[in-house]
Amino acid sequence: MRMSNESPPLAIKGTPEQIADRVRTEIEEGRLAPGTSLNQAELAARFGMSRIPVREALRHLAAEGYITYRPNKGAVVSAMSAEEIEEVIEIRECLETRIMDHAVDRLTPEALDEASAALDALNRARTPAQLNGAHQRFHAILFRAARRPRMAAIVESWRFRLDVDPDVEGERRRAFARATREVHRRLLDACHKRDRKSVAKSVRDEYEIIRATMSKQG
Repeated sequence: MRMSNESPPLAIKGTPEQIADRVRTEIEEGRLAPGTSLNQAELAARFGMSRIPVREALRHLAAEGYITYRPNKGAVVSAMSAEEIEEVIEIRECLETRIMDHAVDRLTPEALDEASAALDALNRARTPAQLNGAHQRFHAILFRAARRPRMAAIVESWRFRLDVDPDVEGERRRAFARATREVHRRLLDACHKRDRKSVAKSVRDEYEIIRATMSKQG
């Protein structure tokens, strides 16, 4: 599978970090599906620059797990089996449970207000970008209180792997947002009450919805 030629022109300066950010976003939004070949020459032409920053950007993405290198195919967008996806879900659930356990007693009234505003934004979101951004922001605000940035980074860096098929129109994201609305409300309420058991249950409940979503997707 080759890269689509329908992507709009890119107005960037072309540092490796900027290229990696743009390609990463396209992978997360489903515009570059698992198995898509990322040809260095094509990317260089698309960004209007030499292959050197492109090569470095691909190295960044490979280190993050977004792409893999295959014999005779070069760089391709990473794909995962059902078993690998289930393992990722399990890893993230374990880490998020621990993060939220650390966060409960450290969430300030200001942080809780910020999380509440982020949840309101998530409930109003409609486009794929709005849904993805608002959902990540809601959890990131809660994670920040835990003071476990490495653990939080692992959870966030594996988030994209749960989209195994393109979702350019955002139908799955909208369905997931509807399905988790009550869980997110209960999570925030439990955080206000410093109720560790209810926080942990809310985390488990969200991951059960994730599993059900992935089962339908498969």
